[in-house]
Amino acid sequence: ALRLMDFNQTMTSMWVGPVLSAAVNFDITNWNMYVNWSEVKEFSHLTTSEMINYNFYKVNDLILYDYLAKGLVLLVVIAKKIFFFLGDLEALQYLQYLVHIIISIMTLSLLKHKYQKILFFLFYAINPIILWVVNYPFYYFWQVVPSFIFIYWYIKKDISLILISIFSIIFAFSYMVRPTVLLLVILFYILFAIKNDIKKAFIGLIIFIGLINIAPSLSIGPWHTMYVGVGAYNNPYNIQLSDEAGYKYYKEQTNKIVNSSNIMKTNIKNDYYKVLQKRYIEIIKENPLMICKNIILNTTQAYSFGYSNSLNKKFGNKIIYTSILIGLIMIGLLLYTKQYILFLAIGFASGSFTLYYPPIISYMFGNFILLVLGIIGIIDYFIEQKKLINAK
Repeated sequence: ALRLMDFNQTMTSMWVGPVLSAAVNFDITNWNMYVNWSEVKEFSHLTTSEMINYNFYKVNDLILYDYLAKGLVLLVVIAKKIFFFLGDLEALQYLQYLVHIIISIMTLSLLKHKYQKILFFLFYAINPIILWVVNYPFYYFWQVVPSFIFIYWYIKKDISLILISIFSIIFAFSYMVRPTVLLLVILFYILFAIKNDIKKAFIGLIIFIGLINIAPSLSIGPWHTMYVGVGAYNNPYNIQLSDEAGYKYYKEQTNKIVNSSNIMKTNIKNDYYKVLQKRYIEIIKENPLMICKNIILNTTQAYSFGYSNSLNKKFGNKIIYTSILIGLIMIGLLLYTKQYILFLAIGFASGSFTLYYPPIISYMFGNFILLVLGIIGIIDYFIEQKKLINAK
């Protein structure tokens, strides 16, 4: 099933190339990331299938590159150790396969009833939408790891100090890969402190905070994403949900060209973010109701199948309305069936970006396993209600 959903989906070469080059040239004694820029440029001329199978090589002629998710670089290093016979991107893809299978099997083992296992297997383990993202070798997939840990605790009800310490290390690494998992991690510690043991929660939180503070941070600012996120819906500024919208505005204001290649340069990156930051703040002041509306639309769709820019272009607002309707129904059912914890978890898992960006499928990948557990919980609730009625 995984192989059937492999369509060579990946990010553009200027996003994945530096990650792969940094992984091959990674030095464990130095947390700085260095890339072979000339090879990255050669990589950019390959076809998508050639990029998937390409192996970067280790050289000495490197440049410091601080525009990387350090955790993702380390994942590529791990993937290459395990799947050394594959191309760099394909090795990461197969590592994602392995983790998806492990998470699916472990979740199945946690579920009590056969119908629950069947539903999870169909809705998550072999769901084509899920498998499409599993085949996407980048940091989006790895958002599922904190979500799975949350579910493990949610079903088991309590975990040992040793296990929460291990989970805290995994949380910290997940944060290094994709910082948007932060709110869900914080929610986990809060709920664990309330429902289980405040001392264990505090120790876990200290481990997590300590690790993310000593780890190198990602030097990408939010202003580009915040600005183009306005383009997810009709707006009076003619902003489109595309990287090019940000680049276009910057050129209009400064007469300077920025693109996915030169934005990696620190001086250009900082100037670019400064210009978009100023504009986004202006938009908030001019049109706060539009921003609030976008937040509501984004958050609601995070409880559904998400936002699809490609489908929206094909079918117009019908897809958005459908996703919103499903999201509203899901919110209503979660609250009606008293699944308050899952309701919060889904909101927190995407809440770090839905304030300014729509929940496109890859961005909200950590939500899907939570949503499927929510659907199973809804079915459980109505089955129990029917049993009670029959008993009377």
